[in-house]
Amino acid sequence: MRYFKPLSYWVLLGLLLVTIAGMAQSPRPGYLPNDFSFLMNKAGDTVAPLDLGYLNFLGVPEAWKYTTGHRDVIIGLSDGAVDTTLIDFRGKTRILKTAPIASGHGLSVGAIAAAQGDNNFGIPGVCYDCGLLTTNYGNPNLEMLLELGQNGAKVINASWVTSQKTARAQEVIDELMAMGTVVVAGAGNENWKKNKGKTLYYPASLDKVISVSSVMYLHQDPKEGLSFEADGRPYVENVRGFVGRTAGFDGFDTSAPLRIYPESVATLNTEVDLLAPTVGLFRYNKWILDNEVVKSTYQGTSAATPFVTGTIGLMNALCPCLPAVEIESMLKLTALNIDHIEANKPYRGHYGAGILQTGKAVELVGGLYDPKATVTLSEQQFDRWHFQLTSYADSVVFSDIIFRGAASLDLSSSGSIVLGPGTELSPKGSGDGMHLWIDSNRAPPCALRLKN
Repeated sequence: MRYFKPLSYWVLLGLLLVTIAGMAQSPRPGYLPNDFSFLMNKAGDTVAPLDLGYLNFLGVPEAWKYTTGHRDVIIGLSDGAVDTTLIDFRGKTRILKTAPIASGHGLSVGAIAAAQGDNNFGIPGVCYDCGLLTTNYGNPNLEMLLELGQNGAKVINASWVTSQKTARAQEVIDELMAMGTVVVAGAGNENWKKNKGKTLYYPASLDKVISVSSVMYLHQDPKEGLSFEADGRPYVENVRGFVGRTAGFDGFDTSAPLRIYPESVATLNTEVDLLAPTVGLFRYNKWILDNEVVKSTYQGTSAATPFVTGTIGLMNALCPCLPAVEIESMLKLTALNIDHIEANKPYRGHYGAGILQTGKAVELVGGLYDPKATVTLSEQQFDRWHFQLTSYADSVVFSDIIFRGAASLDLSSSGSIVLGPGTELSPKGSGDGMHLWIDSNRAPPCALRLKN
């Protein structure tokens, strides 16, 4: 791609775009590395302004106030090849087994999770100071994932699917969890119109795997995403919190309720745990391989998955003794609930706990392991899943949070537990109940590694 405008033009334009995007996304205050707002090449020249508003939406800059990762926290990547000579991956990436380039699929996934930040090049990954260990993909028995764990990976990203479920695959996941390694996988790309929420893909749908699907992040007001078909029929695209890329109105009436087009909904099912953005993301592979600066236009779950993976990397970097079995609970407890969005109603029960919130998840880790902190769990409702949590904080406060039906909770705390207004603990049926207890004699088993 060729550019003829002088640098001053890009700087002014970039500042304007970043300001506008920031107003639209309402970013939380946080740390911004030098490759967050502008895309720079290996010579350090500005190529174009960057719009990483989806990282603001997830609260990633807020998480970076606590940590940007550590090299000893290894993210495992089972995907296409990553070029270890690239500035964003050089010196931090080790190849366990070679993989095909796959049109740069691995480059994009690896960049979202862990591309080096603050290096005046490319984009910053979520856990940009974490290490990266790569291998191949596609074996339904998941032996390559086990090798990643055995070689030190604390979290593994699998942005691929198979329809084949094997007993060995579940054994591998169980072994990985036992050694303290969490697996995150894409739920799949078959749309709702075809699968009606009934299709399960693997490894995402295995027990103890965090299954991730797609959600929109951009427009708070649907009218901001308004477009028109060739026949004049109105529709909206990339509306914040919608589980589908596009939604339309009954007839040509923009005052009618919105209906998400099922063709624009990636794979959803009862095994999905979390959602993350997919549409409007910077396409790292297109820039590296084709020198094109473009955004994603498809709701593929491959891109959603590494946001969760990178977040888990940050959580482990902040707290080296974080129990792997509690990570999924923390992510769900801090997720953004989207049940109130009317357009999502046909898909409820199939999109997990809601939208990943990286900043809140990392903040929760910091609070739980700080004996002087007050931790607040709020604004969520669960009717399934088992939640396990250990707190060393001075106090854990529940507020406007509901556990009912098959939901259950085990909370062990060194400090007080406060059940505030709007709290409901009423498990029924197959739930294991609520177990809250206090042991004031315990201290955190490790110190937090806070960023200076």
